[in-house]
Amino acid sequence: MYFKNTESFYNETEDYGNGYRITYLKGIEKLIENRKKECLKKRIAFGKEIASNREEYRKKYFDMLGWPLNEEKKPIISVTENKIFEDEAREIVRMQFELFEGYKFYGILIKHKSEKALPLVISQHGGWGTPELCSSFFGSANYNDMSLRLFNRGVNVFAPQTLLWKKDVFGPDNNRNEIDNMLKQLGGSIAALEIYSIIRCIDYFEEQDFCDKQFAMAGLSYGGFYTLYTTAADTRIKAALASSHFNDRTVYNWHDKVWFGSGETFLDAQVAALVCPRFLRIEVGDNDELFDASLAQKEYEILKDYYSESKENLQFNVFKGVHEFCPEDDGIEELLSKLDL
Repeated sequence: MYFKNTESFYNETEDYGNGYRITYLKGIEKLIENRKKECLKKRIAFGKEIASNREEYRKKYFDMLGWPLNEEKKPIISVTENKIFEDEAREIVRMQFELFEGYKFYGILIKHKSEKALPLVISQHGGWGTPELCSSFFGSANYNDMSLRLFNRGVNVFAPQTLLWKKDVFGPDNNRNEIDNMLKQLGGSIAALEIYSIIRCIDYFEEQDFCDKQFAMAGLSYGGFYTLYTTAADTRIKAALASSHFNDRTVYNWHDKVWFGSGETFLDAQVAALVCPRFLRIEVGDNDELFDASLAQKEYEILKDYYSESKENLQFNVFKGVHEFCPEDDGIEELLSKLDL
């Protein structure tokens, strides 16, 4: 056991060395800013190379996001359905997809009763949201009736649940960042798991008689993130509408949207380069209180170059609004125009 038996031969106040620590901190910040500039050049060049072999770069993208995207798909264990509404023209079904033992991915299917097969659009909620909220089961908050506006134009809609619900209102604390940490430690990420899960749902719907094998995706905020990143992963999604998400990820570098080395390879514009040449519409509100629309515009300027040979399939719209799904129908109409209805 240690017993103090020496006297210090020098004393000072505890804050005396603070100036050195401040200099050290400022040095790290300066180092990061300089490194950002270097990585921006590398990232822009990397994005330009994607068009040469998109499938090769899609594999790199999967490796960045991690397990289970970068492993071979396993069979879906089971699919359970619980019909909660039905009338002469429509039905609503709660669905659970058991993709791994004990892991059941959840979503809501809103389906037309139609003799012919119809396209299916994935309607993705955002932060603090649920499939029920974006599908107007009890109001729709800033989703502005997103799912129903899609459904009313003659498509079936599937709204998945991601690990983003508001605690106490829609369930217990989902511990998203802690779970993301654990998955990253194990070679994956929460984004990889949920993108994989949406893809497996598409696998299932592709085989159903009510689906004509045409898919699109739309989402708000985190839903815009999942729309962009899932469309980059799965080429069966013919068209995407990403609302109130696309931006400069070095500024909005949230924990669950950062992967090792992504600053040199895949941020939003480069992920969108994997969507090319398919249709992508990006929407941002001019008064979005979370994300600066002017930074989204700068990121879009980078993306435009990657779409140079498919300009007609890239749209960027700054609408008058806040952090919300655009109240105007232009984006929905453009999205669905890419499907054979």
